Amino acid sequence: MFLVNPKSKQPIYEQLVEQLRRQLVLGGMEAGAAMPSVRQLATELGINPNTIQKAYRRMEEEGMIESVPGRGSFVTENLALIVEKQRRDQLDKTRQTLAICREMGLGKEDILILVENAYKEGDNC
Repeated sequence: MFLVNPKSKQPIYEQLVEQLRRQLVLGGMEAGAAMPSVRQLATELGINPNTIQKAYRRMEEEGMIESVPGRGSFVTENLALIVEKQRRDQLDKTRQTLAICREMGLGKEDILILVENAYKEGDNC
């Protein structure tokens, strides 16, 4: 479910949050699905349980998961709304990046080439 890279400059808890976002957007997790327990995930990944707890807290703040005392954490029932928000946010970032490219003097053809190359690189992931 989750993979972490301890050598990455990105903190481990942020890696976990980003991976859950990605799984939600790509349909890899369903609304109401149980999240692994903090202890289970910490053991599985070989990292401190406090790191998992920090990631879960962030996910809960963002509305991706809900904690039920005594039962654990679950993917929010509002999954469709969360996914739509993630897509809108990403689209806004893309628009901002395109605006910067235009401001830097890149023409439509140059931008299209950049997009095509980035798309091809994504196929190698």
